[in-house]
Amino acid sequence: MFEGQGKMIDISEVERLAYAQAPEALVRVIEAVEALSGGGAIRLGYKVAPDVQGESVAYTRLAAALTAVICDPDRVFSEEDGLRLVFAHRELVYCFTNSALDGPEAAMLSLMPGGLAQAATAPRGRVAAYLGVMSLDARVELDLAKLFDLPQDLALLGYLSLISQSPIRTLQGAQRREQLLLMADRLAGFRATARMRTITLLSIAWMNCSYASGPTKHHLKAVLNPILRQLAMDLGFNDLPPPPPRPEGSKPVMLVAAEIMHGRHVQYRYFGQYLRQLRQKFHLVLLTEKSEADEPARALYDEVITFERTSSGSHLREIYAAFRDVAPDVVFWLSVGMRHWGPLFGNLRLAPMQFTAIGHSASTFCEPIDYYLIEEGYVSSPAVFGEKVLLLPDESLRFERNPTYVPAPPAVRQPRPDLKVAVPSNMLKLNANFLSVLRRIEVEAKRPLTFQFFPNARGGQIKAFTAGIFRQLASAKVHPTLEANDYLAILRDCDLILSPFPFGGLHSVIDGLREGLPIMAMERPEPHGMTDAMLLRRFKLPDWTVAQTEDQYVAGALRMIHEDDLRAELGAQALALDINSLMFGDGTTPLASDVIDLVWKTFENHAAVMASPLPALRLGDVEAIAAASGS
Repeated sequence: MFEGQGKMIDISEVERLAYAQAPEALVRVIEAVEALSGGGAIRLGYKVAPDVQGESVAYTRLAAALTAVICDPDRVFSEEDGLRLVFAHRELVYCFTNSALDGPEAAMLSLMPGGLAQAATAPRGRVAAYLGVMSLDARVELDLAKLFDLPQDLALLGYLSLISQSPIRTLQGAQRREQLLLMADRLAGFRATARMRTITLLSIAWMNCSYASGPTKHHLKAVLNPILRQLAMDLGFNDLPPPPPRPEGSKPVMLVAAEIMHGRHVQYRYFGQYLRQLRQKFHLVLLTEKSEADEPARALYDEVITFERTSSGSHLREIYAAFRDVAPDVVFWLSVGMRHWGPLFGNLRLAPMQFTAIGHSASTFCEPIDYYLIEEGYVSSPAVFGEKVLLLPDESLRFERNPTYVPAPPAVRQPRPDLKVAVPSNMLKLNANFLSVLRRIEVEAKRPLTFQFFPNARGGQIKAFTAGIFRQLASAKVHPTLEANDYLAILRDCDLILSPFPFGGLHSVIDGLREGLPIMAMERPEPHGMTDAMLLRRFKLPDWTVAQTEDQYVAGALRMIHEDDLRAELGAQALALDINSLMFGDGTTPLASDVIDLVWKTFENHAAVMASPLPALRLGDVEAIAAASGS
């Protein structure tokens, strides 16, 4: 038996139903897979887990049961069955990947031996089942273009499921995702049915495209945004009128739409000092999920509005009502895409001025979002943004101190024959190509390496990722999600950091420098590919620590690995920066004014700034526009 998602499920009973082809077997198997992938405790009769072997047995038994159910030639899938399978795609792929089957190929070939080319003549339910288990990593031929020959609803859900797949463990899988992103325009004009699970799937795919590698990866957002806007309107959510005039002497209202905000998260860390500045001239209202509004977060605002997520989606009406009732002058999206409601409401005009920032460090391409507020060193070109770019000086950046942070003495790293190489990155950044570069470094290194991964994942996702890691690297340790101080303690015991690309680290760079760790990074044109480079250049670390090519990255990493004195020198340079004092503040820290000066001047001259042909503006540019317009 195993426990997950609040219920105890007997695997033997699920198997009995599956092999007897009971009518309720499909629902019960999917429930069991979702519960197991959610990290439930397992009981298999002879032992109790979480236990790697026990989990593998459970996944294998469920994968076999699922195959028996969906591949039964006599099974007739209802419309609800088909949707249930497609919406469970991520967990079903985990199940096959984490089982002894090592993938869904057998089920895919049994369902439709001819693949998607056979879909035109296959029953709709069988096609939905195929989409539910189809993996980009599958070791069978996939004619992805045939996906768009399916009925529009299945094509859209199948496409979104594949873009949302995580982890993608193989170079072939990553290449297939790139192919799908190049086909995004084929979704133009599609409409989505107003279901909560569809909204969630849309938002995951909308955000996950940022972790791909192609230069046009974010074009998918431009295609999905009209679908999301139409979906919002189908739900009764429309653009809002401008707010009524404020009483004389009152502050204009800025509603801060925070998908994530709690004091332990990097968004609190990045934006705390921003918000302290903005509160000087704006009345700040936080809108976020109840679980995000802890005391440190609440202390940054004048007013807090929260909601609780529901499976029915009724909370979406609460969110819309909050925008409507507050009637803000400005909406500040700390990020868009990190939760299901961001892309939906980000495609509506909810205030006369709307802007976002680097909480999720990629452009939204949402037409109603006017500006992207960002430090200048993160911007290679305004062309990678859909918004007008408001440029802050790099030197203005200061983080809010984590309220639970416990400082520790810097580690004294003695040379040792084998090195611990930290890769402190969210799993989405750990793409197959980057992992192949780590493999190259491991092979070429002249000393043993142990890679320390911190993917911030749980359940079936981290198990699938871990299995993929050990196919690439001889020695690795994959850590579960950790509290900040526990993570820093392990990081402190490492010898260097290899930062991922094309989506860089930013906060892991700061953490590494604070602990005196050398860092090897790669520069790429998107904001999330510029973060590491901006910080390392700002702190005057050697130019060669920021690579422009994979060969340079490998060479730099090997240099750090082989030269003990060099690592010690780079570590001392990092510690001498005194990152805690240089880069962190709190409510007692004297506030800078760069953020409020730029945002306030833009707010006062919003129409003129938007009419300007300039795609990116510093404070001086906004002041010139104001002077020219007589403001």
